[in-house]
Amino acid sequence: MKLLYSLSILSLCFFLNAGYIVAQSVQISFDDIETAEVDSIFTDYTNETPGCAVGVTHQGSLIFSKGYGMANLDYGIPIQPDSKFMIASISKQFTAASLLMMQQEGLIDLDENLKTYIPELPDFETPITARQMIHHTSGIRDLFSLLALNDVGLDNTTTPESTFDLISRVSKLNFVPNTEYNYSNSSYFLMSILVENLTEMSLREYADKHFFQPIGMTDTHFHDDTGMIVKNRAESYRPTDNGVGRFYRDNLDRVGARGLFTTIEDFAKWDANFLENKSNLQNFREKMLEVGIFNDGTEMDYAAGIRLSEYRKLYTFGHGGNYMGFRTSYMHFPDYELGVIVFCNRSNISPATHAREVSDLYLKEVFEEKFSEYTGSYHNSRFRTEYNIVIEDGILFLTRGLREKAELSWSENDEFRADGITVTFVRGGDEIEAMKLKSSRTANVTFERRID
Repeated sequence: MKLLYSLSILSLCFFLNAGYIVAQSVQISFDDIETAEVDSIFTDYTNETPGCAVGVTHQGSLIFSKGYGMANLDYGIPIQPDSKFMIASISKQFTAASLLMMQQEGLIDLDENLKTYIPELPDFETPITARQMIHHTSGIRDLFSLLALNDVGLDNTTTPESTFDLISRVSKLNFVPNTEYNYSNSSYFLMSILVENLTEMSLREYADKHFFQPIGMTDTHFHDDTGMIVKNRAESYRPTDNGVGRFYRDNLDRVGARGLFTTIEDFAKWDANFLENKSNLQNFREKMLEVGIFNDGTEMDYAAGIRLSEYRKLYTFGHGGNYMGFRTSYMHFPDYELGVIVFCNRSNISPATHAREVSDLYLKEVFEEKFSEYTGSYHNSRFRTEYNIVIEDGILFLTRGLREKAELSWSENDEFRADGITVTFVRGGDEIEAMKLKSSRTANVTFERRID
């Protein structure tokens, strides 16, 4: 089955580190993408294994969705696009959005001393703020580190009350607020407390009112009731000495840092909201993608529960998640308004790898064009050695004679890596003139590009 969609002309502003990046008008067709090609990425997942639900969006529409593997091995229930996954840390962007909504309503000043809103917190030497918690720069110690230090397991003792007590007993921060970045689940748990203190609603109720209902995400909720029946729920699993075993025990009712249940179909609506805002939060895209700024004026790559990055020279925003067997990944390419969503239910699956593989498939024409300038033959007359750079389906490979080719993984600018070798291409103006190879055993060796 072919996916008959193509990109229309677009122009957008995308905030990333140094400022706004203006996407160029681009056209690309997905006509040649076959379902079987996506299927080939997920062949490891069968009716006897856990697996993944996959979604691809374009211009706000879900253009591909499918499940691979089983949502419940006890009862033989397969994963479907409407299977409900606990999406782990991808939940954070929904929590951050709720704080931005509270700011819009005049309920909170994100730069006010947090103790103003949560009086039970200790008097830190330097006050922390909600904005710093959003961007992981508050210096609050991570919740799971605190649990481990106090020899507390992931069991029923970790109620919201005991979790809050644990965090509030820590009187010292890891660093001066807003001078460093340190990922903190504690911060996002405290953000759920902020919602309750200032709105008289739970995070679940507040997010539902301002986001899930307006957007139409009827199969999405913050799971703060461990006894609740969840229709189409996916279980999570992990490898054991006796094969695959159950993992997620559904006895943790704290939310904010994690705890959002949703489906591929519902999350696609959230992805679409970055293009056409239906939520109650005004200027949704701009606010959600606004990165934090350190005290010295340096911009970071973390926005409102969303990380801004690059993949193979294309700008992306998204997040990943990993919690008790649920592994999740979300990538959005703003230049093409293409989103890739992968939710998995086994602890040793890499959803980020799968998301990149799906992206490579859908954007192969883009990568073919971007990386074709590196192809050709490169030689070193002193060592009488020649390498070839070839491209297949948008992927660069380094080859030498009859040896097996090695895939070149883009690192940054004109630098790539392959099997322990760093490959750096050298420009003369805009043209590639040479490449340098460096390994752990050799310094840079330069290979000149052959000109036919």
